[in-house]
Parts: sequence; structure tokens; C-alpha cells
Amino acid sequence: MYSGLVLDHFRNPRCIGEIENPDAVGEAKNEADGDHVRLTLRIRDGRIEDSRVRVMGCVAAIASASFFAEWMRGKTTAEAAALTEAELAERMGGLPEHKIRCSLTCVAALRNAIADSGPDGKSRG
Repeated sequence: MYSGLVLDHFRNPRCIGEIENPDAVGEAKNEADGDHVRLTLRIRDGRIEDSRVRVMGCVAAIASASFFAEWMRGKTTAEAAALTEAELAERMGGLPEHKIRCSLTCVAALRNAIADSGPDGKSRG
């Protein structure tokens, strides 16, 4: 049902926690399933230097948030924001059709974090 990569990120999540004094913060909730993601970022020169995530949800939500937070490190904010939900699921070895929506929460949290940061990459809030 789940790929080995999904199960690995679920059993051993990466990038868990919060960055102290983050440059950007984004939260998102999947009302249909109850998944909740809080993402904190450290951004330097337009690149995501560090990312930490707090997630509550199902296997797909936890694994997606862990994978995504690890994957985005070193990427520009534009590169990270350009990753689609379908591409995220594909990079993770696929997700069951009825669980793809669970991966949306971490992507929405990133978009909210980017919206939270100003042109200098610093949090507005």
C-alpha cells in the first residue's frame, strides 16, 4: 500500500520540531482528515537553509511532511513552492489515490510560510 520511502519517513520522521526565531512560519490544516502541519524556515539569500516541521495526521501526512521538509533544504523558495502535490507523491514512490490529499497539507504550509516572509526572507509576523 505504501512505498518503502513513505514507511521510512513515517517510522523515522526527519526535520521534526521548530526553528528558534524562524524567518518564515506557515501552517495548514486539512479539514476533511484533520491533518495539521506547522512549518518553520530559515531562509538565507533566497534559499531554504533549514526547515522544521510539526505534523499531526495519518501515515501519508506525516511521511509527506518529513520528506518535503528534508527535500526543500538548499532549494530556493521558488523551487520548493513549484513542487506540485502530484510531483511530491511521485518522488515518494507514490501514495494511494485516497491519500494524496493528505500530502497537500505540507505544500500548503510551505506556501503560507513563503507568503509570511517578506522580500528579505524575514517573517512579517
